Amino acid sequence: MSQGIAEIEERIAELEGRQSYRETVPLVRQVAELTGSQYGEDSPEYVDALNQLGCLYRGLGELDKAVQELLKAVEIESRVRGTDTLDYATSIMNLAGAYRLMGEYERAEWLFLEALELFRERLGTEHFHYLSAANNLGLVYSDLKSYEDAERLHREVLEVLAKTGKRDNVYANTINNLAAVLMATGRPEKAIQYLQEALEIYEATSGRESVPYATGLNNLAAAYYEAGEYSEAEACFTRALPIIERTLGSGHTSWNSTRRNLDFVRQRLAETGAVLSG
Repeated sequence: MSQGIAEIEERIAELEGRQSYRETVPLVRQVAELTGSQYGEDSPEYVDALNQLGCLYRGLGELDKAVQELLKAVEIESRVRGTDTLDYATSIMNLAGAYRLMGEYERAEWLFLEALELFRERLGTEHFHYLSAANNLGLVYSDLKSYEDAERLHREVLEVLAKTGKRDNVYANTINNLAAVLMATGRPEKAIQYLQEALEIYEATSGRESVPYATGLNNLAAAYYEAGEYSEAEACFTRALPIIERTLGSGHTSWNSTRRNLDFVRQRLAETGAVLSG
């Protein structure tokens, strides 16, 4: 790695440590451009840089830009090194995640299934990459309202993770995914138990000013709402909103949806004569 790229990546890490993701965009793009010029645009290093840039855009909700960069990565990897490598599997999984957020569920499902099979063959069913692909495929099935398939996948992943004894963000994400299925199938009280555990994990691993913690608050708020616990829902949305604004910006889709949900819950509370938080 050149000194120039290393210095930029140090700056990126510093900004990420402050949860200033949007400020990293020009730096991550600069790293990708430098990587392409120094290592060549057919190199694994350039593919990695494109994946990083595409995933950043995806996290910020700029999905068209995300797909543009991730498609480049998939095209290069498939053309130069073939479609049976772990790097190819990672690239198509990243692209599938962007397609899912765009609502292109059939494309996402097909790519996740392809990635899942490659990871299973090369790494086994207990490797992080396989579990990540299984979790993401479960999300697609939830989107498609195939809740039985979604729950099966999330529970399989959770069973493997529970054996490790680790209570990290991967474990918490899986709990969140399972809780979403429970909510969709009329079991919000059980979902609340899972989501409270997930929120504690996010607080311990990422802190209270992080995107995962804000996401956990939003998910818990939704479960409280479905269970008819409107005051608890309002309190969680209220806590999540400023965290999202500081980390992702007030123009992000997550900020907009949280703001709408908060307004809706407050309207419901006003109708019932309950006292608002804050």
